[in-house]
Amino acid sequence: MARHARRVSHTCEVAEIHPEPMRRGRLGSGQIALEPPAVLTEQPEEVRSSYLFSDPALAELPLERLLDELLNRIQEALSVDTVAILLLDDDAQQLVARAAKGIEEEVERGVRIPIGRGFAGRIASERVAIFIADVDHADILNPILREKGIRSLLGVPLIVEGNLIGVLHVGSLTPRTFGPDDLGVLQLAAARAAPAIERASLSARLRHEHSVSIALQRSLLPKGLADFTSVPVAARYLPAREEVGGDWYDVIELPRGRVGVVIGDVVGHGIAAAALMGRLRTALHAYSIEGHGPGRTLELVDRFVQSLNEPAMATAAYAVFDMYTSKVAYATAGHLPPIIVSPTGARVRDVPPAPPLGAFPYGRCPEHEFTLESGEMLFLYTDGLVERRGVPLTDGIETLCRSLDDSASPEEACLAAVADMLPVAGLQDDVAVIALQNRPVPSELHLRLPAEPKTLARVRRLLRRWLIERGADEEAVAEVTIAVSEACANAIEHAYPPSPASFELDAWGHDGEVTVAVRDRGRWRAPRGLNRGRGLSIIIAAMDDVQIDRMESGTEIVMRRRLRHR
Repeated sequence: MARHARRVSHTCEVAEIHPEPMRRGRLGSGQIALEPPAVLTEQPEEVRSSYLFSDPALAELPLERLLDELLNRIQEALSVDTVAILLLDDDAQQLVARAAKGIEEEVERGVRIPIGRGFAGRIASERVAIFIADVDHADILNPILREKGIRSLLGVPLIVEGNLIGVLHVGSLTPRTFGPDDLGVLQLAAARAAPAIERASLSARLRHEHSVSIALQRSLLPKGLADFTSVPVAARYLPAREEVGGDWYDVIELPRGRVGVVIGDVVGHGIAAAALMGRLRTALHAYSIEGHGPGRTLELVDRFVQSLNEPAMATAAYAVFDMYTSKVAYATAGHLPPIIVSPTGARVRDVPPAPPLGAFPYGRCPEHEFTLESGEMLFLYTDGLVERRGVPLTDGIETLCRSLDDSASPEEACLAAVADMLPVAGLQDDVAVIALQNRPVPSELHLRLPAEPKTLARVRRLLRRWLIERGADEEAVAEVTIAVSEACANAIEHAYPPSPASFELDAWGHDGEVTVAVRDRGRWRAPRGLNRGRGLSIIIAAMDDVQIDRMESGTEIVMRRRLRHR
C-alpha cells in the first residue's frame, strides 16, 4: 500500500494521504511525508487493533455508549491524548462535534465546522486523511485545539457506502509524527466505526421520532373521558413497538342525553399520521357538536379530507347513544364492524360500511340504528388489535369476541382485549379501543356529588333517565327534574364557601310516588343579589310535598311527587 503526499499551503505543514496506488510523493521543503513500508505484514499490534474495532458487541450498543467505547479503544490503540468524532449535519453542511476525549469542550460548546474549512472541514470535503505536524503553524479553524495545547493531529473521513457521515481525528500534546502504521490503525477504526455509528444514529433517530410521535399522539387524544354517570365509558390507546400510527378515539357529550363515541385509524405511520389524526379528530368533534347525525358527520369529515392538499385516507366509525331511549345511531367509513357485549356473550354487529374517508369525492355514508339493551356494551376497535400476518381477519375478530365474553363493564372489556390480544413480541401497528355500556338503571339512587355548578347537568341527565325508567310521563319528568335541580343548586350555592365540598342525593319510589332527598353539610347563606331566592318557591310548586330540615350539621330537603304515568 503506497501513499501520496502533497503541499497543502505555504504556511502549514500538512501531509495529505491519498488511497491511490502511488509509491511515493515528492514534498516541498519543510513538509512531512509518510513513508509506509513497501510490504505491510500483519503484526501482533495490528491484530490486536483489528480485534478492538471488529468486536461484534459494538454493533449492539446505543449511540452514546458506542461513541464513548470507540473513543476509549482508539485512544488505547494509538496512545494519543485526544480523540474526537464529528458527525455531518447534511442540511447545514457542517460537522458537529459529537463525542470527544481530552477535548470534551468541543462537544460542550457545540463546535460546528463548515465543510471545506479548517482541519476537519478539509478532511470532509476532500475525503482524504490529513496529518498536521505542527498545529501552531497550521490553518486551524477550531480555537479549542490550540487552547488545549495540541501539537500534532491526524484525521480521517468516516464514510459509509460512499457517503460521508463525519470525521474522526486524534491529537498529541507533544510533537509527534504519525506514521503509516498509525494511519492504518486510524483508518481501520474509521472503517469499522462508520457503519456502526450510522446504524446507531439511525436507531437513535427512529427512537426519537417514535417517542415524539407517541407524545404527539397522546397529546391529541382526550385527556380524560367525560363522566356521564349512568353511561360508563372506557378506552385505551397502545402505540406500536416501532412506529406509531394515527389511531384515535373520542367521547363527545351531546345535548338531550346523548353520548357520541368515535374510533378512527389514519392510513400511514409516524409523526405525519399522528398530526393528521389530530386534524380529523378535531373536525369530527366540531361537526358532531353542531348537531349532525353520525352519517352526515362522517360525510363532512370526508369532504374535509378531500380538501387537504396532501394524500390522506382514514377509516372511522361514529356512534351516538341516546341514554333515554337506549337507541344507537351508527355510521362507519370503511371501519371494522362493532362488537356488542351482552351478559350472554359477545357478538359482531354487521353494519355495511361506506368507503374510507378520503377514498372517493362526495361519498355517502348511510346511518344505521339499533338498540343497546340494558347492560349491553358497544365495543369499537382498530385493526391493529385483530390483524395478524397469515391469519384471516375474521379469525382475529372471533378471538376478540371470545376475549370479551365475560366482561361486565367497559373497563373490564378494555383490559380483557389488551391482555388477550396483544402479541408477546409487541404490536406491529398501534391500537385504539373504546367501550360504552347501557348500564341498567337502579331502582334507587344514592349519590355523593361534588358541589360544583357543572354537576347540575349530570344530575338532570341521571334523574331524567331514572324517572323515564319508572314510567313517568314527560310533564312529571320535567317538573321533578326542575325541582331537584333547584334543590341541588341551593346546596351548591348557599351551603358552602368557595372550596371543595360535596352533597348527597337519594331517590326512591313506592306505589306510584317518588321521593328525592338532597342533603348538604353546610350552613345556608342569605340570597346574594336582587331577584334571587326563588328556588324554594319553584320546588314547592313542582312537588306535591316538600320538607326542609335545617340542622347544625347541615340542611336536608325531602321532596315527594306522585307520578302520572305514560
